[in-house]
Amino acid sequence: MGFLASLFGGKKKDAPKPEKAPAAASTAKPTVMGKQVAPAMATAATPVAATGTGVAQVKLRLKLAALLRAGEYTQAYKAARELAEIQVKAGRRIGARIWDEQADRILAQLDAVA
Repeated sequence: MGFLASLFGGKKKDAPKPEKAPAAASTAKPTVMGKQVAPAMATAATPVAATGTGVAQVKLRLKLAALLRAGEYTQAYKAARELAEIQVKAGRRIGARIWDEQADRILAQLDAVA
């Protein structure tokens, strides 16, 4: 026996296998305290509608980063303003203020380049 096997008890001995359930019982839907589980699982798997705004934010952030790297400050300014608008609609004042400040910094870079 190796060191780890001696610490954790080594190999397990063969335990008697439980008998299989009848085939007719396996086709029935699972129940929990008399209620069917399948309808509850079906509703839990549906996506939440609010995730669409999260996807839009991620796409805008990636677009903003790419535009800043490319030096297209006018398009980056618009993307930052759109991100601020999303934050306002979501009721996040601090997030909106942060994106507004970022848009102002981009605008300052735009003025410095022009």
